Amino acid sequence: MDACELVSPRDVVDLAVLGVASERALTTAEVIAVVKRVSGARFQPTADVIAGRIAALAEAGLLASAPGGAPHEVRWRPSATGRAQVQRLLMRQSGSPVEALAAVCACLKICFLDMLEPAARDAVIDDLMAAYRRALHEAQAALAGCPCRWAFVQRYLARDVERWEAELSWLEALASEAESTRPWRL
Repeated sequence: MDACELVSPRDVVDLAVLGVASERALTTAEVIAVVKRVSGARFQPTADVIAGRIAALAEAGLLASAPGGAPHEVRWRPSATGRAQVQRLLMRQSGSPVEALAAVCACLKICFLDMLEPAARDAVIDDLMAAYRRALHEAQAALAGCPCRWAFVQRYLARDVERWEAELSWLEALASEAESTRPWRL
C-alpha cells in the first residue's frame, strides 16, 4: 500500500457507492439510501453528492447500467474497471482511525471485506489493527501523561483507552472469523 496516497472524501464516497452496488444492481435512490445507512452518523454525504459521484463513476466507466428493474429505471453495477477500483480503494491507506474520514473508511473497509480474496482481506484487517494499536498507544500515552488530574478528565481519557482496547479486540475476533469464511465473489 502506498502510504503517501491516503483516501480523500471523494474516495470514501466512491468506495461506498461501488461497494454497495457490488452486491446487487441498485437504482440511484437505492444506492443513496444504502450509502447513508452504511455510513451511519459518521459520514453523511448529501443525496446530491452521492448522485453526483454515481454520475461521475458512470461517466468514467466505473459504473455500468445493469439489466432488470422497471422500464426507464437505471440500475447500477460496477464494471470490471469499477470492481478493480473497489479493490484499490479497499487496499489504500486510510489514515488514523481517530480522524472522522478515516473512521468512516475503516467502517466501509470492514463492511466490504467479503469482496476481497483471503490474503488481501488479511492485509486490510492487519492494516486496520495496526492503526487501532497506534490509536490505543496514543490514548494510553495521553492518559499517562495528562497533567490534569480532575476526575472527569481522567475518566474520559481512561474511557478512550477502553474504547480502543474494545475496538482492537473486536478486530482481532473479526480476523479470526475472516480466516474461516470464504470471500464473496463479484
